[in-house]
Amino acid sequence: MKLHGYFRSSAAYRVRIALNLKGLGAEHLPHHLRKGEQCAPAYLAINPQGLVPALENDAGAVLTQSVAIIEWLDETHP
Repeated sequence: MKLHGYFRSSAAYRVRIALNLKGLGAEHLPHHLRKGEQCAPAYLAINPQGLVPALENDAGAVLTQSVAIIEWLDETHP
C-alpha cells in the first residue's frame, strides 16, 4: 500500500493512526501542501481532487478521504 499525505495533515494523521493500530505497513509518499505539490500533474492523475490523504492499495485502486480509507481498512483488515 502507498499512502499519499503530508505530515501536518490531520486527515492523513488519522489514516496513519489506523494503519498503526491494525499493524499494517504502507509506503508513505509526502506531498508538501504549502508548496502546492498536491496540484502536480503526477498527483492529480492519482487523485483528481488534489487532496490528501489518498491510499493506493496493492491492487492499484485509489481511495480518498480519511473516513472512507479507515472504513475500507476496517472491512478488509478486521
